[in-house]
Amino acid sequence: MLELAQPVAHIRLSGHFTWEGQRSFRQVTQDMLTHKGVDTIHFDLSGVETMDSTALGMLLLLHERAKGRPILLHGMRPDIRTMVEIANTGGIFELR
Repeated sequence: MLELAQPVAHIRLSGHFTWEGQRSFRQVTQDMLTHKGVDTIHFDLSGVETMDSTALGMLLLLHERAKGRPILLHGMRPDIRTMVEIANTGGIFELR
């Protein structure tokens, strides 16, 4: 689900964040990135049960497409947070 409250885009994900969701993820994030007033992206991952490496790759690609806009990830389960922390070596995402 995407909610725009400019300058922040709030995206809430749930279920299994995997390869199968790449098309809808790309569509939602592309729609969000076309709004010029959005300068911060918040992902609520509290409803995500599982996340695979492909989903992490989707987030990394979003970082490139966001062109410097901060991306905040919050509400992660401990196992998902660990995976993101391991891959977030450059401090790409703000984790809460």
